[in-house]
Amino acid sequence: MASASVSEWLCEPCKEDGKDIKARTHCYECHELLCEPCSITHLRFKRSKDHHLIELVQFLQKLTSKNDPSTSKQTSTSVNEDELASDFLKTVTLTEDTVLYRGAQVAVESTSVTSKQEKRTTSKQADPNQLKGTKCQEFSVKRPEDKKTVDVHGVLCVSDKVVVVDYYNNMLKLFDHNGTYLSYTDLKDDTWGISYVRDSMFATCGGGKTVYLWTVRGQTIVSEYVSYHVDQRAHGIHYNGTYYCVLHHWDNAITILDRQGRQVRKIIMKEACGKTFKFGWDIHMDSDTNNIYVPCDNEHGVLCMTIEGQALWFTPLPCPRGITEIQGTLCVADCRGACLHLITKEGEYVGKLLDKEDLGGGPDYVRYGQDGRLYVSYDSCDNKHDMISVYTVT
Repeated sequence: MASASVSEWLCEPCKEDGKDIKARTHCYECHELLCEPCSITHLRFKRSKDHHLIELVQFLQKLTSKNDPSTSKQTSTSVNEDELASDFLKTVTLTEDTVLYRGAQVAVESTSVTSKQEKRTTSKQADPNQLKGTKCQEFSVKRPEDKKTVDVHGVLCVSDKVVVVDYYNNMLKLFDHNGTYLSYTDLKDDTWGISYVRDSMFATCGGGKTVYLWTVRGQTIVSEYVSYHVDQRAHGIHYNGTYYCVLHHWDNAITILDRQGRQVRKIIMKEACGKTFKFGWDIHMDSDTNNIYVPCDNEHGVLCMTIEGQALWFTPLPCPRGITEIQGTLCVADCRGACLHLITKEGEYVGKLLDKEDLGGGPDYVRYGQDGRLYVSYDSCDNKHDMISVYTVT
């Protein structure tokens, strides 16, 4: 990308109409530059009303500090902030699901009780006692060129692709729905967690005290050039549609970020509830109540707390590691017990979804995908440490 001033960045829809109008924003979903009128129109179209826009000046500033992933050459972009000194996005009427990153205030219209109830009833719920898992696939995530042993620290289904966090090799690996390897992306920081955000977008966190946003585009993983700072090493992350819930394992704390990456709350367990529950490596946040569920492997159980940090219940389990939600029920990976447990959101133990005979190893990370399939990875000391098992759940 050549060096350019903001004035040389033109609105792409206007340019197609033969007009040279300066762009004011960048859309992450469309990867398109938009002027002020086109930005407003973009957010009013049904197909793009919930897209993510960023002020162009801040998007260009991100480019100046990142390497272009397609060329691996440093991007040089001269930005004059005065050229885009406008907060016009604050005047745009937004829907509940519309988010503008960095430099735009989120204006959420009043949400009626009816709409919230409709949102809850549309989420698929199932009787936890009737849930059954059946293996449909298993594939290796080890590449011949990997320099180190594979150590999976997160697995996720995004846009009909499977993203795997390989901690030891410090990369994101991309596979298709059949488990065929497609590509990889080197990571700047060691990475410990991954979470679905929306559409083809996902977030990662790790030792760099940073939350990164990514997009699966075709057969590659592309950086969104958006990152959110947290003040401690991160070891687990979950986005519930409203908040990013980031786990700090070694510091026994949790950071809550809003949709734009601004810190909402910091929960330090000893201060929050007068007792130290030593956290594990994964975390889940309910989309309706914002309650937080944390596997505590050293404490041998799963802790539920409010967003304020108040402990609600603790359900004993041998060695809980990963956690996900399957149709309204919590699914917890038990590494030592080599099984997947089911727990209600009220802390009632239901039973085992899968046992050692089904899994064949000690599960570590687990994620129920947007495709309705359950993805399971295994402990780094297990003989299945480089495998991903996939199950249908009915």
